[in-house]
Amino acid sequence: MSTTYVQALPDVRGRMSYTEFGEGKRRRDRLRNGTDRIAAQMGDMPSRGEFIAYCNGLHAVHPNMVNEGYELRVSWALDELNPGNPDDVQRGMEHAYLLCHRLAPDSPCWVTMHVDGEGGCVHAHATIANHDCRTGQVINKDDTSLFAPRVQAVNDELSREWGLSVIGAGKDKSTWAEKRDSFEHDSFDRHLGDAVAKARDEASDIDDFKQRLAFAGVTLNETSKIDKKTGEKSVGWSYRMRDEWGPKRRTRKRRASNLADDLTKEGVERFFEEKQGQQAREELKTAPSPNQDSQMVGMEDTQQDSPAQHDFDMYEPSESDVRDMASDLKNVYARRRKSEGMPIAGEQYEALANAENDPEDALAQLRADVERARREFRDSKEARDALKGACPSLAMGFGLYTLASRTGTDPVSRMMSDMMARMFRMMMLQFMEDQRRRMQEDAERCLYESRGNMWDAEKRLKAAEEALDNEAARTVKHRGVTPKMQQTAEATERVRDEDKYLGE
Repeated sequence: MSTTYVQALPDVRGRMSYTEFGEGKRRRDRLRNGTDRIAAQMGDMPSRGEFIAYCNGLHAVHPNMVNEGYELRVSWALDELNPGNPDDVQRGMEHAYLLCHRLAPDSPCWVTMHVDGEGGCVHAHATIANHDCRTGQVINKDDTSLFAPRVQAVNDELSREWGLSVIGAGKDKSTWAEKRDSFEHDSFDRHLGDAVAKARDEASDIDDFKQRLAFAGVTLNETSKIDKKTGEKSVGWSYRMRDEWGPKRRTRKRRASNLADDLTKEGVERFFEEKQGQQAREELKTAPSPNQDSQMVGMEDTQQDSPAQHDFDMYEPSESDVRDMASDLKNVYARRRKSEGMPIAGEQYEALANAENDPEDALAQLRADVERARREFRDSKEARDALKGACPSLAMGFGLYTLASRTGTDPVSRMMSDMMARMFRMMMLQFMEDQRRRMQEDAERCLYESRGNMWDAEKRLKAAEEALDNEAARTVKHRGVTPKMQQTAEATERVRDEDKYLGE
């Protein structure tokens, strides 16, 4: 793996003198002994001196030039390139030379290799002349930009081509399914990633995804940044959630890119684009023919009076529901017992562990409870009356939860009650959010309508005033009275009224 660093050089001669002889006492010793610190070098000029003269001569051609060149430093780890192996030094020099010409293809460069640094690593000092021979312009802009992220990205690309490693753990793991096992079983990152991935997989669009995150206790933060050099605007996501699994309960956050690439803003948006495209293709495949459309219209007319299929008829618990809920309840039970100073092992903990490892028995009991609740619910007149309300799903949820909590006597039954409580809490939150949104939309619509009526009334008043003013002006003109005469008459009338008032 290798790192990169870019430095502007107002004076190429001074910098290349340092890369040749060093500084301080070592420099004086090398000059005295006629030695240097160069392990290997190569470039686009016949000699090192001619390259320095070329860069210094750019000032004569371009007097306004600030920098004669740029130095690109590339350093490799000891386990990547061996300083004692001449072949590794030659390989690093060729890598740095090709990197310079990928960044600035039409600019001369000179590469100096060192192995005597503080860390003892193989590193290159690649000097690039600040002149594009094809365009005649300076570099470090547009397609020859030496902006640090671009330099690192091009270096990583070249490293992959040469079979070298790239800095950053898990670069080859871009999805959460691949990176999930790299985190510890009970770590915050794994719980947070599971919650985000589950909300994304179950959501239908971005808005639904954000709402499901809120239900799961995850806060989505969106940060916008503007690059001062390029002016480009980038938007990043981070997730925040309360850590209930660590030694200290606190709210923590993680950048989406640190979890997985498919949980970032771009990854989630791409996921829903592909999902919507797949749904559209499936709808086209299953679309009925025109003859079938006419038949379906007749069937819909005959089925309008039939009872509707309610939400609780469509709910079917699965083993994953039981396993996930049992795992959460087991963790909560273990933390509570630990905080109370009590031993964790016991009948309840073993029941929850068995439900997590072998959810078939718990699933069968849950399905039986749900089916019994359905039958009692359908037979109850109060429940049927509640179905006539504004939110039948909410009333059904309360009925099922009441029946399940009333019959729960063992840990597994109470676990099922907790599962239902959580599910119907989500239903209540959804209902409250829908109600709030409808009330807000109604209020906004009334506001817009009243505002439109107000504007219409103002327009009518203004038109009436203009009509009265035009009529008064036309009457005055018709009678031969000038505006000045009219003003004098009005002033005289006011004086008479005042005299009359004072006389009284």
